[in-house]
Amino acid sequence: MEGWDGTTTGGVSDEMRRRWRRFGESGAKMICGAEAMAVRPDGRANPNQLILTKDNKAGIAELVGLLKSAHAEHHGTTDDLVIGFQLTHSGRFCRPHDKSRWESRVAFRHAILDRKFNVTSDEQVLTDLQVEALIADFVRAARVAWETGADFVDLKHCHGYLLHEFLGAHKRPGKYGGSYENRTRVLREIIAGIRADDNPIDFGVRLSLYDKVPHRPDPEQAKQGKLGPGIPEENNRRQ
Repeated sequence: MEGWDGTTTGGVSDEMRRRWRRFGESGAKMICGAEAMAVRPDGRANPNQLILTKDNKAGIAELVGLLKSAHAEHHGTTDDLVIGFQLTHSGRFCRPHDKSRWESRVAFRHAILDRKFNVTSDEQVLTDLQVEALIADFVRAARVAWETGADFVDLKHCHGYLLHEFLGAHKRPGKYGGSYENRTRVLREIIAGIRADDNPIDFGVRLSLYDKVPHRPDPEQAKQGKLGPGIPEENNRRQ
């Protein structure tokens, strides 16, 4: 999927060029993701994650060119090759400046997850205006994806990352929380914004439909060197 081996400004590196060239050599006909690309700097899960912005457009186009040329060299044609970029904001998993320090931005406060990801202030909850700005970032990133050779974008809506988290924002006030319509609004507005930008790129959505109750290790099982089924965390309640 990725190597987290770009530059600290979100650009490409020789290691990344090598990996993308090998994607092309592999013979795979659908390249889904290649890198999880942050739509803006503060949304990175790692300081060396690729950022899909105009500033990095030339480097990303180079990666696509390397992949396609390697594929054509080894497999004869790229007519049946499909390339997608995964667009993301890491939400609770943000570590844009230091691999060991969380800089989480979240859709809502969570009694259990806040402790794990060092969410200590309501200031870390994105306001509706900030969400609207983020939607615009996704739209701009999709434009860069199209202009650099991607056939589709995979909107990362899974695994607890920010877009996925909005699905669980039952108690969030405003237009992005509460009702089902509001909790799904972010994704719908991203797609509507991409189409309003006259961008013909196709879509994929990696979607997590179910969240299980958070668990912690069972001490008795741990004494025996076993993971065990785990114990449900306390204070687990609908957010």
